[in-house]
Amino acid sequence: MQHHLRDAALLLARLVIGVTFVLHAYQKFVLNGIGNVGSGFEQMGIPLPGIAAWFTALVELLGGLALILGVLLPVAGVLLAAIMLGALVTAHLSSGFFATDGGFEYVLVLAAASLALGFSGSAYTVPGLFRNRGTSDRAAVNA
Repeated sequence: MQHHLRDAALLLARLVIGVTFVLHAYQKFVLNGIGNVGSGFEQMGIPLPGIAAWFTALVELLGGLALILGVLLPVAGVLLAAIMLGALVTAHLSSGFFATDGGFEYVLVLAAASLALGFSGSAYTVPGLFRNRGTSDRAAVNA
């Protein structure tokens, strides 16, 4: 029972954090426009701002989807944490801790959550569904 509750809690956390990243990517691609994101990155002094804007948006989109589906979790967790730490250093560190002041609180939480979710296995993943399905199929054959 405890394992099912842990897996359900991890699924919920992956869904919330994953959807958050997907929506951040949507904001960059659709609402703001990737060109505007690149211009903003340039104003912040980020090297290769156009490439950085695309990289960031793609990591948010694909990493968010990976969290939602539970695939390539360690890779997604590390990449998402890395872009959040980049945002912390380049855009938020000088504003202090609190997000209400433009600080790094929010991106730090997203980085830590991404990393933790990337390295915490759960049965409730797409690969887990196929793994469990094969186990029940074999059990039925052996019965």
